[in-house]
Amino acid sequence: MKVIGGLALRDSRQQVTTQMFRSMTHAVSPTLDPLAIGKGAVGVFTTGGPQSLESDDCVLITEDLELTNVEELAALTGLPGTFQGLLGALYSQEGWKFIDRLQGGFAFALWDKRKRQLLLAVDRFGIKRLYYTIDPSRFAFASRPSALLGLEGVTRSADPTAVFHYLNFGFLPSPMSIFSGLRRLPPGHLLIWRDGQITVETYWDLSYPEQPIRVSEASAMAAQAVEEAVKRTLWGISPKETGAFLSGGTDSSTLVGLMTKTSGREINAFSIGFKEEPFNELKYAEVAARHFGAAHYQKIVTPDDAFETIPLLVEAYDEPYGNNAIIPTYCCVKLARECGMTLLVAGDGGDEIFGGNERYRTDRIFARYHLVPAAIRHHLVEPLLGALPDGGGSIVGKAQRYVRRANVPNPLRVYSYEFFAKQEASWLLAPEFLRTASIEAPDQVLRAHYDRANATSELNRLLYLDMKLTIGDNDLLKVTRTAELAGLAVRFPMLDERLVELTGRLPAHYKVKGLEKRYLFKRAFAQLLPKEILRKPKHGFGVPVSLWLKSHKKFRELFHDTLLSASAWTRDYFEPNAMPELFRLHANDPTPYYGDQLWTFLMLELWQRHHLSARAGI
Repeated sequence: MKVIGGLALRDSRQQVTTQMFRSMTHAVSPTLDPLAIGKGAVGVFTTGGPQSLESDDCVLITEDLELTNVEELAALTGLPGTFQGLLGALYSQEGWKFIDRLQGGFAFALWDKRKRQLLLAVDRFGIKRLYYTIDPSRFAFASRPSALLGLEGVTRSADPTAVFHYLNFGFLPSPMSIFSGLRRLPPGHLLIWRDGQITVETYWDLSYPEQPIRVSEASAMAAQAVEEAVKRTLWGISPKETGAFLSGGTDSSTLVGLMTKTSGREINAFSIGFKEEPFNELKYAEVAARHFGAAHYQKIVTPDDAFETIPLLVEAYDEPYGNNAIIPTYCCVKLARECGMTLLVAGDGGDEIFGGNERYRTDRIFARYHLVPAAIRHHLVEPLLGALPDGGGSIVGKAQRYVRRANVPNPLRVYSYEFFAKQEASWLLAPEFLRTASIEAPDQVLRAHYDRANATSELNRLLYLDMKLTIGDNDLLKVTRTAELAGLAVRFPMLDERLVELTGRLPAHYKVKGLEKRYLFKRAFAQLLPKEILRKPKHGFGVPVSLWLKSHKKFRELFHDTLLSASAWTRDYFEPNAMPELFRLHANDPTPYYGDQLWTFLMLELWQRHHLSARAGI
């Protein structure tokens, strides 16, 4: 068998250094044969997570695991409570159905020598990732797309439709990869390869079989489920080397409180702030830390700090990634690592299972328009507003925009202010690029998830959409990749399968009640959380990149010199005058809107220079 991939393995007790991480991301060698998984097959694991190799006479497994129920699985197999040998023992007992028992983050490849069949699987939510490519003579997979570059059929060039996805989402929605010829295995899916043929199947998906239940009972069940999820998350870890992200929001504060209650000891909590006051939430994090008696570690991220992280982040993400929250996230995990942590607990997923995102409340406001009788809407309100000139920022203008957006059906309505590149394509994007990219592709991604949702209420369809896109394709990549870069692991109690399935059974109107977000969650933890946290408004300003672009010399020069350069790769995507116009709009806009767009475009340009060209660095 010809193997073209190196399999980077390490014992779960070892620590990953930044140097190890960087070298593994480019591990492609024709001389290594660590995983002989069948004729024409290649396996490459390149993440920094706890990896191991299991082998016996019949089965060979390579795995990247961050499981939270190892003790339970060990009891089933009779093995000691460790990762080693676990998947092989489960497979021998139950076949591939053993996947249903795994909780937490995982990605693995299992080669059954007797059946000459390869099984790939990733966890339910996208904590871990696998990419693959196939042609008539070879199947190849890896946890990083960069490990597969150079194989026949995989080009070191960006797929135009994938670029268009990125320009709108700021990330790549699964199963798409930025590289032509590569696919990503979606969360909750498995892939079976045999004799050159592949089958991709869903083994788990979210569902929302809402059941009638009193709010008091639902509140008690939610509180118990979250607490049990935290207990499972803390299994097998060293308390002295474990900490928690603490933003001061309800999720992170609840986790710190429950970790304190469960462990009976002082919890290490890590927070990031900014000098720019509208973006700084440290006061809420300090309230939570004092309330729970946590050891609180803080860092103020300056524009100089942020600027220094950019080359590291560009290198770490081998597909373009435009979420500027990677800056404070990386600074937070780096602070935790410097303080001796090897694992952090994160609250991602709480908004998407308990109804905490502002878009849910906003959508309720637009949906109320349809409570007005159709005859009045169609024959009075809309003709009247349509006959008036554009009202701009006046009350008339706001009414016109409200009606226009209210008449857009979901799921497009909730994204109607987010697809900037699609909405402004006529002046922003080059005609040749638009001829090669599928302009409707982002809308199709939204509709596919929305229509697939096993839900009856509108809110639960939106929650499903966000679990797939915001969590599975965006936020988890932000946290896990920056954590790998810093050399530590992350666990996500709010993505505990049992907790998520419980919230699917709860009535949607307990999640967002009227215009109140997280109604049930706040009720469930009213006695745990300080009142300041319960009453805290949702933070909506993010990262002050837009301000730094106006006020910080290095940021301003980086943006201008990169995006306005005559040699910019992104010139192939944009109209010649588009970037100067964006800088002009940004200079005259007090909001972060255009600055955030420019950051998305900057990261695409820097990614292409570093990963697609011999020109490296910025």
